[in-house]
Amino acid sequence: MTSYIYCKNLVRAYQVGGHEVLALKGVDFSMEQGEMVAIVGPSGAGKSSLLNLLGGLDKPTAGQLTVDGLNLLELKGKRLAEYRLKRVGFVWQNVTRNLLPHRSAFHNVTLPMTLAGMSPWQRGKQARELLDAVGLNDQTHKRPATLSGGQQQRVAIAVALANRPSLLLADEPTGALDRKNAIQVMQLINDLRGRYGLTVLMVTHDLDIAAYADRTLTLRDGALGQDVSHASEETPVLDIEGRIQLPDTAKSQLSEATRIAVEVRPEGILLRPEHDAPDDTHLLLNDMFPQDAPPSRRRFLRRGKKRGAA
Repeated sequence: MTSYIYCKNLVRAYQVGGHEVLALKGVDFSMEQGEMVAIVGPSGAGKSSLLNLLGGLDKPTAGQLTVDGLNLLELKGKRLAEYRLKRVGFVWQNVTRNLLPHRSAFHNVTLPMTLAGMSPWQRGKQARELLDAVGLNDQTHKRPATLSGGQQQRVAIAVALANRPSLLLADEPTGALDRKNAIQVMQLINDLRGRYGLTVLMVTHDLDIAAYADRTLTLRDGALGQDVSHASEETPVLDIEGRIQLPDTAKSQLSEATRIAVEVRPEGILLRPEHDAPDDTHLLLNDMFPQDAPPSRRRFLRRGKKRGAA
């Protein structure tokens, strides 16, 4: 059975200062139709880059990427525009990316339908149905500025579903909301998933929000990490002498390390296994991007020794 979303060795590199900077480093990822998956990670981890690729807003540098049988690397021009307009819906954290301030809730929802060539009668019928589905049938003629943050995000969800896409991509959909409204929005997304047969991929910083998904994956420094869907079942504990008892999954990752690096980050403490064997990651990247490969470590080491000798 073919996965609804399939990514293999997915790479996205950007040119910065004449060198390749990797936003995604060979991501392998798949989702089944109707599934809801959350990806968690700090800012700059590559979460939004992955959503942009799946949404057809950006192109991979290398790898394979298919959504519902469509090879996104091959989509161009009119076919790519149609994919973005009809096959995928977006919900962003920032309301200015979701809604046009001079249009009412009703006319924000009908805009994607107009672009898709839907008849006026069908636009009106479908917009009213969607606004009713998100609980705003009494707010249809209000502009975004007169709505609360939670109401604005509900209109944004209706806009995302205007052309009945099968895939919903949500980038920090509750990031600008208080806890009460965040819970209501997530409950709504889950309800609409069942009602409209949606496949939902969401990125977030918040593990409580991620818990609404069927699976939760980590993304850090452009690399997809472990499935933490059931992380609460293996929570580290502090013993009476102040030592942290790690869960078995963490110990298995660290057991063969020569050293364990401890890194304090804004979002918490990172334990990273380190080995004495040389890291050949830069050699692999040089093979992938030989024309713009970053300077090797050896060159920097030789320079450092020369300055020290002087």
